[in-house]
Amino acid sequence: MTVKEVLTEAASCLGREDLIPVFGSEESGLSAEEKLERDALLRAYNFVENEVALDYCAIRKEETVEVGENRIYYTAFSCVPVHIRKVICGGYLARFAAYPAYILMSDGWQGAATVVYDCIPTTKSSFDEESELSACGVSARLLALGVAAQYCLVNGETGRAAVWDKKFRDALRAKNLLRRTVSIRSRRWV
Repeated sequence: MTVKEVLTEAASCLGREDLIPVFGSEESGLSAEEKLERDALLRAYNFVENEVALDYCAIRKEETVEVGENRIYYTAFSCVPVHIRKVICGGYLARFAAYPAYILMSDGWQGAATVVYDCIPTTKSSFDEESELSACGVSARLLALGVAAQYCLVNGETGRAAVWDKKFRDALRAKNLLRRTVSIRSRRWV
């Protein structure tokens, strides 16, 4: 699914079908207001994609990188890692410690290592880019509900934003991404 598909669905949800042709247009043919609306929807999309990826459905990557000085620096990865799942060196799971700038290998391994990690989705700037959440099974409709909620919130329409946010959370719950919060009974002194 592309960004354009999600934003088209969001514009339909909001009753703003007039914005649908704007997603494929050139910069020069748009008015200043149309550019602002288009950019606001794109920012809302990036926000919602980040929220879903970081809080509900992790984007998992696997890369082979070189270990130098017993460390793997995060700059060696193609995406920004959020959580390191495992490191495989020579076909075996390696012991490691994650630090703010690098991964420290405890076994003293030198050479290639395969790292499995969760990452932040890339910021989308084009409407033809693919969503990284489609691999997780997240639908365009689910993202469109979140985009509609965020767009209304940014524009000060808090009532509509609450309605769209409830629909977004219900869709996450239906997809089994949003789980019930655990509550603990209060203590009682007898």
